[in-house]
Amino acid sequence: MSAQATTPTGRIAVVTGGASGIGLATVRRLQEDGHAVVIADRSEAAHSVAQELSTNEVPVHSEIADLASPDDIDRLTSTITTTYGGLDILVNNAGIHPKREDGSHFPIKEISLDQWNHVMTVNLTATFLLSKWAMGVMKERGWGRIVNVSSRAGRMYMPISGAHYVASKAAVIGFTRTLAGECGPYGVTANTVAPGRIKTPLSDVSGLGSSQNLHEVFSQSVPLRRVGTADELAAAVSFLASEDSSFITGAVLDVNGGIFG
Repeated sequence: MSAQATTPTGRIAVVTGGASGIGLATVRRLQEDGHAVVIADRSEAAHSVAQELSTNEVPVHSEIADLASPDDIDRLTSTITTTYGGLDILVNNAGIHPKREDGSHFPIKEISLDQWNHVMTVNLTATFLLSKWAMGVMKERGWGRIVNVSSRAGRMYMPISGAHYVASKAAVIGFTRTLAGECGPYGVTANTVAPGRIKTPLSDVSGLGSSQNLHEVFSQSVPLRRVGTADELAAAVSFLASEDSSFITGAVLDVNGGIFG
């Protein structure tokens, strides 16, 4: 039986990288919105997270998949189609940003081709493959929402970000615009959120000192004088996944406290 049939909204969302950080906040918010949610994550922790959050009225499921593996992605999409009846909302949140041991970014001269390809595979190719699959399912239903997570680093120069990460996140924006153009006639929207500095376990890792000091340093350049929270980013995703965003597609929603936009 499809998980859709038992939810308040009758819809099911898939969130990649949903076991922690921004992904977990997004899972919580979409569940609050009344959608059944499937967490797709490479970490086995996804199972315990789903078990903790799931309720009889609004279930949360989990599937383990390494988005660096096209075979895993094929298995994931097949499982979601057969077990949950497909999807209505896709949030491509999972991403990687390799750093040096001290937390600083790799300069271009130190980025190997293998590392470059790995970042592109997880951050961009997985987004392409999952969106391509989701668009086919959503076109048949005549409704769908695809939300891809980029970064402020994909919008402007950021000296703390590696070139492979920046390139992948900029490419996500360009890909989403084309995706929106192709799926729009079928009632499917595709948008991007571009977060600035968001306080998560991942953002606490840097070569600039303690996490608290790091956030304070960045806050001085932000008009709102603080870093964002995962819940605030999740609220933006929730909006783009809702009926209220029905005439918004191909857009980039900057969630950064006013530092760019």
